[in-house]
Amino acid sequence: MSSRNQLVVIAEAEIYAVVSGSGPSYNVQYSDSITSVQVGDRVVVKKRAAGAGTGSTILSTYHYRVTAIVSSGVLTLTYKSDTAGSGDDSPADLYSGGGSSGSPEIAPHEFRRDLGAAFAFFLE
Repeated sequence: MSSRNQLVVIAEAEIYAVVSGSGPSYNVQYSDSITSVQVGDRVVVKKRAAGAGTGSTILSTYHYRVTAIVSSGVLTLTYKSDTAGSGDDSPADLYSGGGSSGSPEIAPHEFRRDLGAAFAFFLE
């Protein structure tokens, strides 16, 4: 779907912990407020090498879908694809490049909402 048909709901949400799950679905606890997120929203995560720097080369961009709201701050994410074709990976194992290789920082999550084809009509 074209990025023109998507709305960024949350630009950078931080993970507190992966609560449970082992691909393709994960229950993820966020440290940020995620009250504006809805089931069906997309989650985009840019993976970089651990400790390589936050401006380093993006190794892959991962795409997940919010498939359930478990409780306040906990969402079920289901892996959909990644640009490198590496396959399913835990959202807690995707690094931002920050930190060090021994203590890497988890990459922030961007939440996007598909607005659908009907919205495109208003952009033309």
